[in-house]
Amino acid sequence: MKRTIAMADNCIDVYYKLDRYYLTGNSIDFALNYKDMGGDVTEMTVLGNDVFAMALEERLKERGIPLRILKRIDRPTGMATMDLVNGDKQHLHFEGNAMEEIALTAEDAEFVKTFDIVYAERWAKINRYVKELKQPGQIWVYDFSKRLEQESNDEILPYIDYAFFSYDQDDAYIRDFMIKTKAKGTGMVIAMLGKDGSLAYDGKQFHTMGSENVPVVNTVGAGDSYIAAFTYGVSLGEDVPQCMLRGKTRATEIVQQFNPYL
Repeated sequence: MKRTIAMADNCIDVYYKLDRYYLTGNSIDFALNYKDMGGDVTEMTVLGNDVFAMALEERLKERGIPLRILKRIDRPTGMATMDLVNGDKQHLHFEGNAMEEIALTAEDAEFVKTFDIVYAERWAKINRYVKELKQPGQIWVYDFSKRLEQESNDEILPYIDYAFFSYDQDDAYIRDFMIKTKAKGTGMVIAMLGKDGSLAYDGKQFHTMGSENVPVVNTVGAGDSYIAAFTYGVSLGEDVPQCMLRGKTRATEIVQQFNPYL
């Protein structure tokens, strides 16, 4: 089984109107979903100074996910103020992001190099390390989210094997964007399109996967769970359509519940 590391953000989402919250962050959602499907995953993150950091340590321990702590800082865990409108997530405010202080030591870098698959995303703030970290044969999965046109993307695309983006629909723009992105040296380009399902472009053809019409409770975690399931398929050596189906199946489960992981 391939060893995977997820780095490096964490936070809490708080729904004041609903009197609910959950531990989250892109890499946390990825790791919890990946582990639940049977994958071997380690979480690497920065911890704050509050009870939510303690709760995260306990949650990962309960799920059997090893935790490498980059740093403990004297700041609270990042908090996103959230709302739901017909099941669709609404980010109202964000404060106290502990991840602003992320830095990798030489020892941390060597640790990352030992894994078969590396998952990261924008909030991990590790773009400056990617070129140094990428090892021959190592698979890098990166979630660019909705930041399609950022110039900084071009710096790391040649080192990314699976580049994930979020967009609203299957149209001429996103297909053209995916073709251009692939030409910049990345491996596979995948677009998660909400109700329009997902697209993957391998440089020769587009692969499509529709979505299912199900009752939506909360869209938070749909993308993270899709990427986790897709990556788990990659770890098993499955082809692109199989990985996309895994992603669709997992994301369909997640949007029908409140929390972003099972």
